[in-house]
Amino acid sequence: MIRRILTLGSLCCLLSVAPLWAQRDTLRILSVNDMHANLERMPRLAAVADSLRAIDPDLIVLSAGDNRTGNPYNDRHEIAAYPMAALMNAIGFDATAVGNHEWDEGPEGLRRVANLASFPFLCCNVSAPDSLSLPIRPYAIRCVRGVRIGLLGALQTNQGGIPDSHPSKVKQLSFRKADEAIGDFAWLREACDYLILLSHDGYEADIVTAGRYPYFDQIVGGHTHTLAPANDMHSGVLITQAKNKVAYANLTTIVVERGKVVSKTSEIIDVAHFGRSNADVEALVATFKKNAEMERVLTTVARPFQSREELGNMVCDALLAGTGADIALQNGGGVRYDSFPAGPMTVGDVLTLDPFGNEVVAFTMTGREVAAYIQQCYAYDEKQVPFVGGLRYTMTVDADKSPISISLTGSDGTPFDLDKTYCLVTNSYVSAILPVPASGAGENTYVVAADHIIRYLQQQPSVDYQGTHRATVIVQPKK
Repeated sequence: MIRRILTLGSLCCLLSVAPLWAQRDTLRILSVNDMHANLERMPRLAAVADSLRAIDPDLIVLSAGDNRTGNPYNDRHEIAAYPMAALMNAIGFDATAVGNHEWDEGPEGLRRVANLASFPFLCCNVSAPDSLSLPIRPYAIRCVRGVRIGLLGALQTNQGGIPDSHPSKVKQLSFRKADEAIGDFAWLREACDYLILLSHDGYEADIVTAGRYPYFDQIVGGHTHTLAPANDMHSGVLITQAKNKVAYANLTTIVVERGKVVSKTSEIIDVAHFGRSNADVEALVATFKKNAEMERVLTTVARPFQSREELGNMVCDALLAGTGADIALQNGGGVRYDSFPAGPMTVGDVLTLDPFGNEVVAFTMTGREVAAYIQQCYAYDEKQVPFVGGLRYTMTVDADKSPISISLTGSDGTPFDLDKTYCLVTNSYVSAILPVPASGAGENTYVVAADHIIRYLQQQPSVDYQGTHRATVIVQPKK
């Protein structure tokens, strides 16, 4: 695929004016999304950009957000998330959307990183008080050989009216629904020759947006980690999304005649298997990965973890061991590996598995409240299956994946007492996004969940969770 890309003709000169005699031109855009601080693949992404710039010196490079959170070398740097900003500067990014994880260090953390970036952070549906001095703007316009390319940023919000972030990190901010705020910028259509929505709102939402606002030429999307097919057209809008963690990138090629866009096509580039890397960016990555503590081995994984549930079950067991609670609950979105190989598991691996720094909160609940809390966790965490320790459950959901019922058993399959009182522990993100149980708010233990995982693993000569299964979700078909 990349060989064909590298043979394309036509140079693209960013910020230069087209000569009057030019009748036809080709512009190119390289885009990624949900990089989640995969430092290791950034040298290959840089090499892809280098290869394209060999024929297009001023290639435009874009991100649809969630550049950070997922690699402890980045997220626990003395300036959190600065390594990714520095690497994006080195590669020459032109703009990024603000993703939900851009708020993981709050407005102050985002401000620090944005002020160190050489590219703008775009979001049209967030409002912040002037006192925060947030360097976020709704849109930017780039002029490429006389062709005006408009970039509008938009961010998802959940049923709580905020992005999928810890509520405490965004409490000073207000958000509108993306599909409402986008309409305020319809005037960009007349101001631009090619209009792009940098959307961190998810693939399905982007399809809806394309139908509602078909005047966009392209939506560069993120948030759902979807690998959209090449040339994915909806309502005349080209939608691109390149999975996550810099495994892939999208190359969009725009053909312009007499100042008018006459065609647009997209291709998928396999970054993870690209045959070259940029030596300067490799050296920069190496400077950010000098931390012996991250390489400290905690235990040995006897057999590979084959699913997020197996990893989530281990997390729950670690919380139980560290707190002495009866039940542990881990939201599905809080487990950041899909699998893990046999062999050593290090401190850095744990901080990649659970990169959020959430503290453990303890609740006293009846069995009925436990059952309701599990269902609420599923509903409020984008319908991702919650993982548990100390029990098993089977939950039935309707065709829209809304919970209908749930049945619980003990961890050994024995009946579960719905009238008994239990101590349930979970992370502070879950406790913040779910309704407070009738029995009362939880008590913060002020111990970070990842610290419990680290202590648990270093007490285990080896771990083997392959085949463990505690959570079952049954989808009831439409009648």
